[in-house]
Amino acid sequence: METSKPEKPLYLLRQRPPAVPGLPVLGNSLNMLYDPLKFLVDQYHQYGSTFRIQMAFRDYTIMAGLEANKFLAQEGEQVFSSKSLFGGMADAFNTDVMLVLLDGAPHRHMRKLMRRGFARSAALPHLDTMVQIVREAVAEWQPGEMLPIFNTLRRIVVDQLGVMSTGFRPGEYYDDIFFYLNTMLNVTAVKVWPGVMLKTPRFRRAKGRVMEFGGKLLDYHRQNPPESTGREPNLIDDVIAGVRPDDQPFTEDDLLAMAVGPFFAGMDTVASTISFFMYTLHKHPDVLEQVMAEVNAVFAKGSITAQDFQQMPVLHAAAIETLRYYPATPFTPRQVVESFEFGGYEFSIGTEVMIAQTVTHFLPEYYPDPYKFDVTRHLGETAKSRIPNVYAPFSLGAHTCLGAGLAEVQMLVTMAALLYYGQFALESPDYKVRVHTMPLPNPGSKFKMRFGGQRHS
Repeated sequence: METSKPEKPLYLLRQRPPAVPGLPVLGNSLNMLYDPLKFLVDQYHQYGSTFRIQMAFRDYTIMAGLEANKFLAQEGEQVFSSKSLFGGMADAFNTDVMLVLLDGAPHRHMRKLMRRGFARSAALPHLDTMVQIVREAVAEWQPGEMLPIFNTLRRIVVDQLGVMSTGFRPGEYYDDIFFYLNTMLNVTAVKVWPGVMLKTPRFRRAKGRVMEFGGKLLDYHRQNPPESTGREPNLIDDVIAGVRPDDQPFTEDDLLAMAVGPFFAGMDTVASTISFFMYTLHKHPDVLEQVMAEVNAVFAKGSITAQDFQQMPVLHAAAIETLRYYPATPFTPRQVVESFEFGGYEFSIGTEVMIAQTVTHFLPEYYPDPYKFDVTRHLGETAKSRIPNVYAPFSLGAHTCLGAGLAEVQMLVTMAALLYYGQFALESPDYKVRVHTMPLPNPGSKFKMRFGGQRHS
């Protein structure tokens, strides 16, 4: 990798970036627990592109702004690693080929192998089924019921992901998948729960059930291959037919991890994004009215197609604006594996870095009046003027979310179906959602909406 000549004397490069003041021991943990992106944007305005924060006993160097985004997109694969973040999760699965864990050629190999299963096109044959899953859920809710939106949407999202990527809904395994994933993230990735949680009887039982489910998925696909059944191949078919980055056969543990992976992939990220989408639309009745007109016109024709979503520009614009305001991946934690210079500072090997790539979402030079929810930013000619690397809700570079396109389709289909089949209202017009961070950004369990009954059955 080419490195630029330092613009400052070496002794200045060796100084550490400024530290944001915080509480004793806790540091900036509370700031990062609720609405962390707003906190990071404020620090960017005060300290510039490079500064340090403390979360409990861990220090992170923050990189933010357009130049940081460009660096992540262009140089990130060479100088960063995610092993410190996801290595514990991979160890728990007894695999070393987890996509989020790998870098370089092994990462590209696995990404290519799994691309079809997480591509936008993977959703297209299942649009009617995705709508039907929403329709079934709406039919079970009672008028006047206060729905915990995030948890409610988790189940819908996981059922949809299961159908698209594996051909199966999790059914009775859902609770085990949820508990297993939530515990793993909090212990091994976010590291806010003690490691002893992985040894509890409840966790061991959930892990056993998840592996049992993965085994059933693999058995079905081995016994019913696409060529003999006529069904469309999916993610599991691709990994069964594939090989490891070293050209050796996948182990059974490798395959089990990849078989249940889709159920983990969107359980929190996609569900939280659609939750925020529900909030933003109902918080802005004028936008909701426009979206409802589009949804009603499309659903009145019967079965929906991919082309129908081209007839819903305001729905699409509202989805993009929601992802700008509430990005699925607001920042990208990494560890430095090759030293480099950025912002006048030297980043040595082992430095814990957090690239806050969505700080640019709230900079007025790119988005005027950035804290205003404004769908017109993404309509007509305005939408064509986007500067590369400014909009980054799914991170940037080699590790950009492989399922970003699939997630966007799922977001649009689910929202359209929810609005067509159900009626919803915020607890009050003044309600303001609060962004929680752990284990991933979400609106929290207290975010509820009142179900007003079915619009259509």
